[in-house]
Amino acid sequence: MKKKISKLLVGTITEKEVDQLRDWVNDPNNKSILEAYVRDYHDLNLISLKSNIDEAYNKVIKEIETREKPTRKLGVIWMKYAAVIAIILGVGYLFEYNSFFLTKEAVVVPKNESITLEIGNGTVQSIDINATAEVKTVDGNVVGIQKQDQISYTNLDHAKNLVYNTINIPNGKSFKLLLADGTLVFLNAGSSLRYPVNFSTDGDREVFLTGEAYFNVKSDMERPFIVNVDGLDVKVLGTEFNISAYHEDLNIEVVLVHGQVSLKKEERPDHGAVDLTPGQKGSFHFASENISVEEVNTSLYTYWMQGHLVFRELTFDKILKKLERHYNVEIINLNKELGNEVFNASFEKVDIGEVLGYFNETHKIEYSIVDNKVIIK
Repeated sequence: MKKKISKLLVGTITEKEVDQLRDWVNDPNNKSILEAYVRDYHDLNLISLKSNIDEAYNKVIKEIETREKPTRKLGVIWMKYAAVIAIILGVGYLFEYNSFFLTKEAVVVPKNESITLEIGNGTVQSIDINATAEVKTVDGNVVGIQKQDQISYTNLDHAKNLVYNTINIPNGKSFKLLLADGTLVFLNAGSSLRYPVNFSTDGDREVFLTGEAYFNVKSDMERPFIVNVDGLDVKVLGTEFNISAYHEDLNIEVVLVHGQVSLKKEERPDHGAVDLTPGQKGSFHFASENISVEEVNTSLYTYWMQGHLVFRELTFDKILKKLERHYNVEIINLNKELGNEVFNASFEKVDIGEVLGYFNETHKIEYSIVDNKVIIK
């Protein structure tokens, strides 16, 4: 059935296959399977699919009957239904065929900037993600090894005086750190982390984050691990969680996958810590300085580690900002009314041209490439 869905979306499905697919989806048992899959993995429901699927299939059949041979490009009327099914089922086939999208006279070329490492004395080094290199202190002592997209620090004797390094990840790239205590950190594009080369024998293990990162913290009951982000302390003993805290966002989001974390604003000692349990998202709102908690599908907040983009109930302007970070391109939106419209979409390891093509073909959003900038009209 996945093959038939693929053919349905690229416009090469036969009338017989449409009937087979329609019968399969209309089987109550199969609908239950689809609903469970969509709910668990995509945090959506099938309301849109149920209300539109019959009309969508009828349009496909009509499309097939009125053309001489199959073509990859679907009609504009059908496209909105194909997009609904693609997003809801999460099959991603819309984004696997370059010929499916409109051809532009120009293409945008993402900028290629280097990851940098600032060591204790302020010296800044560029990181070549295709190479292997030693990481040294200002005294020339080797404290870690960089292999491609990860630096692993050696667990030497605990430090008496903490020496901090800072890793800066530009837009368009990601990177991993294995800290000296065994904690693994996966840093997203446009992020930085300040951390000790080695941790002290007592006291907290504290690091400082800007941007977004996923932490798999090594358990140590005697030394809690604290991520400080814009004055918000995220305190754990051993757990896995994602933090998103870009400067342009209105809040800090902490999504707990395993274990337990507590959130507390440094400057608000009168407010107690807020504890999260797995499957919850804690949001610190800058305007009110309050922390709200809600149940979420955690996978939606960690897909970025596989290079995927997932947009759920996001305004177009917020989506553009995420695209700029993910691809390291500049996007200018001249359509101010469009900026506040809300969209859902998912993309799996596609280039910026395919993403723009999707919005153009599905939502009739026009764009052009001028001086290597994307201009939304």
